[in-house]
Amino acid sequence: MASSARRILFVSHDAGRTGAPIGLLAFMRWLCANTDYRIGTLLRAPGPLEASFRELGPTVTLGHSLLFRSRLGRRLCRLLPRDVREETGKIRRMFLKGSYDLIYSSTITNGTILEGLASFGVPVITHVHELAYWIWRAGTENLQRALAHTTAFVAASEAVRENLVRVHGVPEEKITVIYEHIRELPAIPTATEKASARAALGIPDGAFVVGGCGAEHWRKGRDLVPQLLLALRCNQPEQEFHFVWIGRPGTAEEEFSLQHDLQCAGASKYFHTVGEVENPFEFYPAMDVFALLSRDDPYPLASLEAAALELPVLCFAGGGGMQEFVRDGCGFAAPYLDLNVMARDIARLADDPQLARKIGQRARAKVAQESVLEATAPRLRAVIDRLLGQESFGEAVPQGREAPSTRPRNEALPGRV
Repeated sequence: MASSARRILFVSHDAGRTGAPIGLLAFMRWLCANTDYRIGTLLRAPGPLEASFRELGPTVTLGHSLLFRSRLGRRLCRLLPRDVREETGKIRRMFLKGSYDLIYSSTITNGTILEGLASFGVPVITHVHELAYWIWRAGTENLQRALAHTTAFVAASEAVRENLVRVHGVPEEKITVIYEHIRELPAIPTATEKASARAALGIPDGAFVVGGCGAEHWRKGRDLVPQLLLALRCNQPEQEFHFVWIGRPGTAEEEFSLQHDLQCAGASKYFHTVGEVENPFEFYPAMDVFALLSRDDPYPLASLEAAALELPVLCFAGGGGMQEFVRDGCGFAAPYLDLNVMARDIARLADDPQLARKIGQRARAKVAQESVLEATAPRLRAVIDRLLGQESFGEAVPQGREAPSTRPRNEALPGRV
């Protein structure tokens, strides 16, 4: 068991309701409940989960000043010295006060922070949830800093591992693949819950409902919904298809562009959006299948949540790690951005409820085996223990591959997320 003197500083890009912060918060809670490690949190930006992080230990949030909260401030900020611009002093003071023994960075975009703390000489774990797009967007300088100051990497999927090795030259022996997780396996929605969710959205009986989720951004592919609805209409004109999207809206231009396409395509009444919600499980029951339209997504949490409710998952091959999930009979992967093929797969599931049920059951079983916190947290802890020279309970995770699960494939975990 780890000594109570051992301290870990967790670094997150923000405290938003997106996959990486939600997964990190769940793991930190597990670590507090199951180990003697003491933790602190550094958030690069605030968000709705900030109070939850503060409950677990000392927390510093950057980006609160006027310079970081306003568009004009951010522009003026570029003219300031880098130490002021990046709030390096605040970061270093937090580290000195906590005397941390290890840094756990939950994103590869924290290169500047890792460089600012490099002089303390503690091991660094970088948990990589990003693929090509976000790594490119964070910039070459950030990537060089993150790679230079990371001791060990956790990759959220094989797609992430492959990108690190093949594109960025990270040695395979420094990487451990551990799939993303949900907190626990939720209960299957009842027929009453499904009917209630559809009624709340104004979806008629007999409609086949496709779901999607994500903060509005080009990467998440919400702009593809009108094209998918058109392809569904062409593939199966006798069936009424609706699409439900959960997630934070985009800019005014993005919202206008989407509504323009929906209106011109005659599909406005078939699209329903609920915005950003605290509990997406209120709306998942309305769905029959889950369509991951992302162009670049490592192993998204929303897909796992939907799969845990026995929803078949559809995605694009080459769009990220979810292709690894569906290949075990848990859904379908269409060629990249081929909405006609995705529409045919959805229409096939609408035509064959028995097939859809079988695929959904496989999807839930796979989540139970690989992607609940009970399965992933000990593996994440093993990486921490190894770097701190601690004896990890249970089976250690060899670098470069994911440890096998000991849970029977069809054994479910109780409870609701």
